[in-house]
Amino acid sequence: MATRTVLIDDLDSSVTDGVEAVKFSYGNRSFTIDLGEANRKKLEDALAPFIDAAVSGNAPTKRAAVPAKEIRAWAKEQPEKISSLVKSDRGAVPKAVVAAYNEANGTKY
Repeated sequence: MATRTVLIDDLDSSVTDGVEAVKFSYGNRSFTIDLGEANRKKLEDALAPFIDAAVSGNAPTKRAAVPAKEIRAWAKEQPEKISSLVKSDRGAVPKAVVAAYNEANGTKY
C-alpha cells in the first residue's frame, strides 16, 4: 500500500500541491515553516528590501586602514607638539596624531 505525505500551509491551513518547507533565520534562531505559493510570495516580498540592502552594498562598510607609515612620516615633519607624540616606528599611531593628520589633509582615518 502506498503512502502519501500531504503538507499543510502553516499560515492559513490550506492544503495545496504547492506547499513547501521554507527555512529562514533571524537573529540567532532558525525557523522552518510550510507555505503555499501565495504565502511564500508574501514572505519573499516582505523580506526583499532587507535582503537587497544586505547584499547590494548599502550596508555600512569598514573604514579604510590607517596608513601608519605615511602618517608617522608626516608627523615627524610637524612642529614638536605633534612630532613628540610619535614614540616609535611601530604599533598604533596615537589618535591625536591621526586627528591632526586628518585635519591637515582632509581625510577620515
